[in-house]
Amino acid sequence: MTTGVVEKLLLAALILGLAWAPAWLGSNRAIAWGVNGILFPGLVIAYELSRIVLGRPHAVAARYLSVPIGLFIGVVAWILLQISPWTPPTLVHPIWPLAAQALGEPVPGSISVDPGASVLGLLRLITDASVFWLALQLCRSAPRAHLLLHAIMAIIAVYAALGLYLAVFEASSIPYLDGPAPGLVRSTFINRNSLAAYAGIGVIIALTLWLRALRAASATGSHQPGRFLRLIAQFHWIEIGAGLLALGALMATGSRGGVIATAAGLACVLVLTFPRSDGSILQRISVLLVPLLALGGAVVFMGDVVFGRIAASGLTDTSRAAVNDIMIRSLQDAPLSGFGYGTFTDIFPVYRDQSISTTGVWDKAHNTYLEVLQGLGLVFGTMMIALVAWLVGLCVVGAFRRRRHRAPLICAVGTGILLGVHALVDFSLQIQAISLTFMALLGAGVSQWASSSVNLSDGTLS
Repeated sequence: MTTGVVEKLLLAALILGLAWAPAWLGSNRAIAWGVNGILFPGLVIAYELSRIVLGRPHAVAARYLSVPIGLFIGVVAWILLQISPWTPPTLVHPIWPLAAQALGEPVPGSISVDPGASVLGLLRLITDASVFWLALQLCRSAPRAHLLLHAIMAIIAVYAALGLYLAVFEASSIPYLDGPAPGLVRSTFINRNSLAAYAGIGVIIALTLWLRALRAASATGSHQPGRFLRLIAQFHWIEIGAGLLALGALMATGSRGGVIATAAGLACVLVLTFPRSDGSILQRISVLLVPLLALGGAVVFMGDVVFGRIAASGLTDTSRAAVNDIMIRSLQDAPLSGFGYGTFTDIFPVYRDQSISTTGVWDKAHNTYLEVLQGLGLVFGTMMIALVAWLVGLCVVGAFRRRRHRAPLICAVGTGILLGVHALVDFSLQIQAISLTFMALLGAGVSQWASSSVNLSDGTLS
């Protein structure tokens, strides 16, 4: 079996895995975490074994990503120390001596207030990293990178269409999910805000691929009469259809944060797609006019739910702001050690006060940055955030430097901006269907950071 066949099979398996991930509440259940934790790292093991058996190098050598890999290793090592029962006594969280005193017998202590939750968090982190590494290696080939973009766009369009169907008919044909909220769309996700982030990714990919096609068409015969009419005839209706389905689902969720975050991502897409030195001003305006008019019309037509919520509730949420204040205060008790990765559910009730309602359960903070810092501490939490920011920044540099095959780079940056903004007000990055999709796009983007003429492998191809 040749290298090409193996990589095509692995890419197909990766795409099927990404298609499965949203099916069960966005993979927001322990069983789904286990399935993903076996599937995606298993694909990486299969890839690495194929490298050994076939005697082929990695498409992208680890040395080109030494900084993010070093940050990742540091974070993983710290999480392992957090869950270790052999932690130095000075680092053990005070809850463990209290537990030993209450039980009247020794209790192994750790930095983490819930080592089991930290282990699950580590499993999800390794799963995300596996998807990134696999996409990075498989998508060094530009055609495969674009194939992955089209596949993810199609997957998101299907889930968006399903969400619209269920909401319109106010029925759920999925037996393991409760019925959707009347008038709101959440598809198979745990809530509508998660679907909003996921659908926003679909909008960004569809717009990027559409603009890529329009730019290619406008570059040929730019001074010939009737060029605009030919552009209309070659509209690439697949991208338009997928984009409108995703946009329709996004607006129908009524998620204020999702819409604002998607708008930020789309603005980034437009900036990177049409850099200042790319063509004349009139040419850029003529190509941009159509997508801007289409987006504006779609938002006006489908934005009643979102604009109604903004009019009724404004742009801010007092409960989430209060939770942020509580988390910031909690950081003062463990600024360096943290409370253990993934332990928000365990530690938040300790600090919860009357600034928020006494009813309801907060199992996730609606600010991923603060939750990461609370779990890992300021040093290693910052390393985790810097790791993702470094990779997105690499894609930004590549998008400005490259002239061809920029779509994977632009999609990665646009999605990174979307999820980065949304993470300020929600926990979309903690929903595996979203984080895995983002990691696949980020891996494909980083793989195209350098021109295909540059050999990034860790050996000489034979």
